[in-house]
Amino acid sequence: MLKKIILVILVAVLLLVVVQSLTAPSPQGRCFGGSWSRDRSAVSEQPSIPADEEEKKILSILEDMNLNQSRGMMNIPPEDGRILRLLTEAMCAKNVVEIGTSNGYSGIWFCLALRMTRGKLTTYEIDASRAALARENFKRAGVDKLVTLVEGDAHETVKELYRAIDILFLDADKEGYTDYLNKLLPLVRPGGLILAHNVDAAGQDFIKAITTDPNLETVFQGQGKDLSVTLKKRPPAIPRLDVVFVTTPQNVVEKMLELAEVKKDDLVYDLGCGDGRIVVTAATKYGCKAVGYDIDPQRVKDSLENVERNKLGHLVRIKQGDIFTLDLSQADVITIYLLPTLNVKLIPQLEKLKPGSRIVSHDFDMEGVEPDKVVKVDSDEREHTVYLWTTPLKKTKQIKIEEFEGDATCPWCGSPLR
Repeated sequence: MLKKIILVILVAVLLLVVVQSLTAPSPQGRCFGGSWSRDRSAVSEQPSIPADEEEKKILSILEDMNLNQSRGMMNIPPEDGRILRLLTEAMCAKNVVEIGTSNGYSGIWFCLALRMTRGKLTTYEIDASRAALARENFKRAGVDKLVTLVEGDAHETVKELYRAIDILFLDADKEGYTDYLNKLLPLVRPGGLILAHNVDAAGQDFIKAITTDPNLETVFQGQGKDLSVTLKKRPPAIPRLDVVFVTTPQNVVEKMLELAEVKKDDLVYDLGCGDGRIVVTAATKYGCKAVGYDIDPQRVKDSLENVERNKLGHLVRIKQGDIFTLDLSQADVITIYLLPTLNVKLIPQLEKLKPGSRIVSHDFDMEGVEPDKVVKVDSDEREHTVYLWTTPLKKTKQIKIEEFEGDATCPWCGSPLR
């Protein structure tokens, strides 16, 4: 009899457990792969394992900040920090913009990746005391050289940004997310990401903006939409690009033209003209004729508008085309801001220039060809390099051009693919 009673009790308890497991609400959130439970006990998340001493130091600083500085700082959780690092390094990000520095916790997670991609972080903070603490933390972690911290109201200070953004991270005043998006989305490059923390508190206007725009694709991670990840889609009509457009600072433009000793009778070709600033500067300052080439129709449009705005249509022409198919033999001066592999790929065309022609490159050299001059220029809180070559080119070794052809670099970020 006792055994029967015990058996009935056990069955009743088992049924109760099953019913509770079937009826209890499961807190879930839409994430990268669909729905997932916040209970990760079945798969415990392991801490980051450092690959070198520098990474070990940075991770120790992050752990210290999480234990001793998190109160009142509204920092992201460590698992979200790891996602920031993962996305930044996976997409070869060079330019990350963060709205809401706090004590620098999320910024240091970004820097873990940026030190490998050779990128930079620009971060905005309105609170002076937090900004001071963040600077101290960046220095402790040894990443301060990778960071530009801007104090003040980011709704105003971001208006000074002009560089293409790879990743935009919003983690400041939630009611301001829509304004930040409207101001900075045009700067986010095709294929770039917009990340927003605690997006559930940002309001329906922001949610609508990132989920109903056909040019954006958004997923959410975590319960209550903790983190949104938005892709700015690549326009299908844009041809394959060898490099992403990055502007050359105006003082570097002027140094390039000065080093090339541009004269009024010269014909200047800018290969990859971007917004047209080099050809416009050449025509304005030296009165010479100039032609800008770009394969990207948007860049061609920008350059044409710049030429028209400066009333230089009588001196400057802008053409859309593949620079590697051009006959450059008529040019006196060639200006380039391309990757080193692409500079080498141009050598057969550059060798057809008439003697005494000048080639100037911003930041990148030409393997196997000795430059005549190399100068340094300070601008935008970093040092730029300008190279000058004069034809005939002074080759130091034979280069097999075919080794530099094909998909050796990512067409959007320029990072090596092999």
